[in-house]
Amino acid sequence: MIFHPLNLIRSGGQYILPAKANATAHPALNKAVICEFFHSFTFGCSEIEILECEEYIFKIGKADPIPLGESEYTIRIAEGGICLLADGEQNLLKGFMTLLDSIRAIDTEGGMATCIECCEIRDHARIKNRMVHFCVFPETELWELQRLLRLAAALKYTHAVVEFWGMLKLCCMKELSWPFAYEKDEVKKILAEAKDLGLEIIPMFNHWGHAAAAREMHGKHVVLDQNPALQTYFSEDGWCWDFGKAKVRALHKEIRRELIEVCGEGKYFHIGCDEPRGFAFTKEEMDLACDYIGEIAADMEKAGRRVILWADTLLWNDPKYDKTEGFYCAAPTKEKALYMQAHMPKSVIAADWQYGFAKAPVATSEDLTDAGFDCLLCPWEKGEAHAEATARSVLQSGLFGFLQTTWHTLSRRMPILTMMAKGAYEPIGTEENSAFTSYNTVTSALLRKVMPSHGEYRKCGWSPAEIDFLW
Repeated sequence: MIFHPLNLIRSGGQYILPAKANATAHPALNKAVICEFFHSFTFGCSEIEILECEEYIFKIGKADPIPLGESEYTIRIAEGGICLLADGEQNLLKGFMTLLDSIRAIDTEGGMATCIECCEIRDHARIKNRMVHFCVFPETELWELQRLLRLAAALKYTHAVVEFWGMLKLCCMKELSWPFAYEKDEVKKILAEAKDLGLEIIPMFNHWGHAAAAREMHGKHVVLDQNPALQTYFSEDGWCWDFGKAKVRALHKEIRRELIEVCGEGKYFHIGCDEPRGFAFTKEEMDLACDYIGEIAADMEKAGRRVILWADTLLWNDPKYDKTEGFYCAAPTKEKALYMQAHMPKSVIAADWQYGFAKAPVATSEDLTDAGFDCLLCPWEKGEAHAEATARSVLQSGLFGFLQTTWHTLSRRMPILTMMAKGAYEPIGTEENSAFTSYNTVTSALLRKVMPSHGEYRKCGWSPAEIDFLW
């Protein structure tokens, strides 16, 4: 198992899953992708047919439900059957993923079969908001996005921020996407499937820096490389949107509307706003930026959404921060940071992206919380100490949750998704037994289940080749 439930009591014996399983379940589990997951997680040995009921339940055979109490979901595995009970649709889906995680293969006289050890499980996550950020780059194929969202759902993340780097065709300005970008309808299908698996999709579009829909290291610009006559929408070097202009604000509003339509219902919209090169932090510039973000926040509030904002412009390099942990802060002075904090609407969720820390609590996130913001701590790929410090900081400092970033490194660091997801439920590095060999092996095993490659070499694992020159 990847996850060790909060309260697990083994009772001896096992339930062997039948080749054809008749299940009683809430309609949330009567989805094609859920049935596909069940078939894959049983290694092709079992299929389910679901009879719908109104309860938040999943039941096969004879097993009584365990009362919820304070648990998000409970599971009873008896020799005669399975019963999963939850307090709502989302936790029913999370409990179902725990159930799938418990399935193992065995040899029988009739060949391979699958079983679950008899037990009682009472479980809830340590961290409520468990988010992950995926970038759809020009090099990202749609099957990769689908697989990543399936993986995140199996790992019981609650939200996925999806950022299209010029790879979604938008109606409001054709130059916002490359000619080979994806059509809305083909993306919608993948995002709808992710919703069926229990993920809320958070649309993202950068409203300030990164206006090139690229990273500055390669010099590409999705709009200006296609149409230089659109220069006046941007700063002189093209890196930032010139959002002081009415036409830019109107364009951004249309972009938000289109992305919400593609991504479906949800409570959040991520507007980026990191690394605004050339921003001088004058009073006039700070007022303009805070007023604009306030305008967006008000617009999103009408749509029932809260704005998520990269928080680097709200922070300065306070001497109290441990310099060895490489905190990134954009404001040049304490006074500038405090001015930005004071004039930024407190409905905004501050996403504190810090990639070097290994100790908790994280001081920058505490400062943002003290300033009145709900704060998401956003780690990247630095390993167990980084991931565990993230989880402990969220818990100790009462943060809103975490947002695991991935950027361009999923082809070599995908197991970090498993590590951080595990840390949301239990302390990292305290596995019950040596069967948990490594995050690499358990992640590859999970990928084979959530989206089988059928032996296609480049789709196996997370790197397209064994020889990877990025290492």
